[in-house]
This record gives sequence, structure tokens and C-alpha cells, in this order.
Amino acid sequence: MADCLLDDLDDLSDVGEEDGDESPAFEDGVPSGADGGDPDGHAHEGKPSSTGLKPRPRLLDDQGLRSHLTSIRAVCDNGTSSTKEDDDHQHTLILSTNKHLLAISHEIHRTHLDLCRLYNPKFPELEDLITDPYQYRSAIGILQNEMDVTKKNEELNAILSSNQIITISVAGSTTTGRPLTDEEMRQVNETCAYLDQLKLTQTELSTFVESKMESWAPSVCALIGPSLAAQLFASTGGLGELSKIPACNLQLIGKNKSTSASRGGMATNARSQHAGYLMECELVQRCPNYLKMKAMKAVAGKLALAARTDHVNCEAGRARSAAVGRKFHGELKTKFNKWEEPDKAQSVKALPK
Repeated sequence: MADCLLDDLDDLSDVGEEDGDESPAFEDGVPSGADGGDPDGHAHEGKPSSTGLKPRPRLLDDQGLRSHLTSIRAVCDNGTSSTKEDDDHQHTLILSTNKHLLAISHEIHRTHLDLCRLYNPKFPELEDLITDPYQYRSAIGILQNEMDVTKKNEELNAILSSNQIITISVAGSTTTGRPLTDEEMRQVNETCAYLDQLKLTQTELSTFVESKMESWAPSVCALIGPSLAAQLFASTGGLGELSKIPACNLQLIGKNKSTSASRGGMATNARSQHAGYLMECELVQRCPNYLKMKAMKAVAGKLALAARTDHVNCEAGRARSAAVGRKFHGELKTKFNKWEEPDKAQSVKALPK
């Protein structure tokens, strides 16, 4: 019985050797004929690069986005017009701009992740210490390939707080990272430049939406301001979608996600984890800290009514006015002032005989 088992094992080993002879040849750890490049040395799209990152189409190269940027620049150059056709065209551009802004936000997030993966071999702890994409990119632009972080403390002081700089200096002195090669550093700098281009495009689109918001949603702008209204439009997709969201959900639009850095006190954005864009409203910011959450809920309730008012006026073809928004703004301002007043002292009454 044992001899039979040994013979079977010998047969299996022979089969494995024959199969191994048919395996593809490898050159420097890469299968021959599958290096992902053409004879000129250019990598094909979709093949992993030398850093292990798979190249993907960039949003700024999209022809639709380029055409949209050309359209909004033409509208800005031509100025305002009161014809219905131009009004409808501007509304279409605003809605399209909001969709592009949402796509750019996702692209910024993906580019930030790419930048973290590219710079991780140099300073793996940095992405947990600086969670804001633009601050992370600025820090990389200063640190570059310098291993002694303390030499860059003075430059980092322009973009980071003193607590962050101390934490980064300590992490840099104990990091397990290594200096990047010239090729790796080139890819890091190219990704940083692409992130800068995304930010410029995002700013241009946001500025266009803000400039047209007061004429399209006057009540919403009168209540919370055109800049904040543009952020809400970009997140929800337009006035119609914003008007369908209940007040309890409006206050959560744009809220921060909880991360290990934010739970550890290293978050770079001071907004509460249970609040969104409305926490930045001027009415809310004027209140003391202990009243801000209560004030934000009140603003969200009035915002839901103001958005529905603007949407109904647009759908019915009536003249759009900021009267409702100004009325709500005044009511909330008076209410918040009342909240801050001290309680009245109790009057002393004589005891009955």
C-alpha cells in the first residue's frame, strides 16, 4: 500500500515538472510581452505604471467639460440679458455646472488618494496627519524629498498650525519612509500640478454659479448667501432637487466624515461632524458656540421653505423675488438675539396675609 502511494506521488511530481516547462518567461519580474508598453516605451492606458498605479482618464481632458467651460466663459463675456431664451440657457448652464462641480469633487478625492499612494513610500504617516487634500498637497510641495522635516518647519508654518507642525516633525523623525527616486518624485509633482488645475477649474465653475444664483434663487441667496447656495446646489443637483429635501436632511449636506484623524483631534476642518455647509452660514456663525447647532436647525427649516418658494416661482413663470428670503433672515436674526438675552430676574412678591 505504501509503495503504491509513493508511485502516485512520483507521477504527480513528473506532471508538475512538465507543466512548469510551459510557464511564460519573466524578465525582471514582468511577463515577456505583457510589459504594458509599445515599442517606443510608452505605457498603454489601463496598464499598471512603474509605481503600481493604473493610469486612468483624467477629467480635465474630457471634451464635455472643455465645451462647458467655453460656454460659461462666453456667457460671462456677453454679460446679462433679459430675454427668456438667455434665461433658460443660463439655467441649463447652472444645472450642468453643478453636475460638473460634483464630478470635480469626486476627481479631487481620487487624485488625493493617488497622491497619497505615490508619496506613501517617502512619508506614510503624513496622510493621516493632514486630511485636507489641498493642505496635503501644499505640504508635499514644501517637503518634496527632504527627509529632515525640521528643516522645513518655517515654510510649513504658512499652511499648518503649530500643533500640526510639531506632530509632523515627531512623525518625520521616526518615519519608516525612504527617499523617492527621480521618477517617483516626477509623478508626485505631476499629480500635485493636476490637483492645482482641478482646484482652479472648480473655482471658475463655482464663481459662475455664484454670479447667477441671486437672479435664479433670490430667496435662498438672501437667507444664506450666494456662495453657500452654490455649494448646496452643487451637492444636490439644482433648485428642484434642493426644494424636495426636508429640513432635517438639509443641515447634514456637506458634513464631514469621521476619520481616525478627526477622532484623534488632528482634523484640519473645524466643522462639526454632525453639521454640513449650513454651519458656515453668517447667521449661525454670529451665534455663540453653545447655540450654533440650535441656530443651524432653525436656518435649515427656513431654507426648506425659501427653496420651495423659489422653485414654485420658477415653475409657474412668476417674477422671482428675494422678499421671502429677506423676511426669514430678519425673523431668524431677531430670534437669535432673543436667545442670547439673559433670563429676566424673578420679581419678589409679597406673601399674602
